[in-house]
Amino acid sequence: MLKSFRLALSFLTILPVYKKMASSEELARSVSYYPLVGLLLGLAAAGINVFLQQLGLKLSADVLSLVAMMILTGGLHLDGLMDTADGLLSGKNREGQLEIMKDSRVGAMGVLTLGIVLLLKTAFLSEINLDLKVEALIIMPVAGRWAMVYAITRYPYARPGGGLGNCLKQAGLFQLLVASLTLLVICVGLAGLHGLAIIIVILLAALGIIRTIYKRLGGMTGDTYGATGELIETWSLFVILLGQQIGLL
Repeated sequence: MLKSFRLALSFLTILPVYKKMASSEELARSVSYYPLVGLLLGLAAAGINVFLQQLGLKLSADVLSLVAMMILTGGLHLDGLMDTADGLLSGKNREGQLEIMKDSRVGAMGVLTLGIVLLLKTAFLSEINLDLKVEALIIMPVAGRWAMVYAITRYPYARPGGGLGNCLKQAGLFQLLVASLTLLVICVGLAGLHGLAIIIVILLAALGIIRTIYKRLGGMTGDTYGATGELIETWSLFVILLGQQIGLL
């Protein structure tokens, strides 16, 4: 368990806690702990936010907490978001979209999508009350990484050849169950019964996003896993903000 968690932490962040060459089976087992990695990222971001709020910072505290999360992940998922946007919004057929996503260069659609997502995250987080902000910063990365697990375990890989994302396809129902239980415990622990409502809305959004990508590409890739995580993070902040505004949270 600890070995798999360290591998997940090393894979999803810049923290060098697992330095050995991992097999496909080991990578697949580590998928179970993606939401737990999200929990650590959320705790770090929330801690930074609370500390800076104590110093009198407001918007700057929100921005810096999001930046800290980006730094800790090495921008891995944001890179996938940009590549996915370049491919899906290119107007080309399936093969053309996959080819564009393989290109390391970033196009206009990728930059535009990145800017929109970062602006939305900042705007949503800044509108959330201070007493809810810690919950939001923790739930956001947990939900995003759960969505990645769902995409990995329930949808086929889009590329016929190998690839790092393809190594994760050995993950299955057990990994999804562990990840789902982690999401459930964290959301309910932080938001009580309202956490169940948050999970349901997140699940519906994840199904819509992943299904849309699947229809366009015939499967998922490493880039679309990252894109899914980023979009669900953004959606989670919006859901919590909406819950606050209508008096449920």
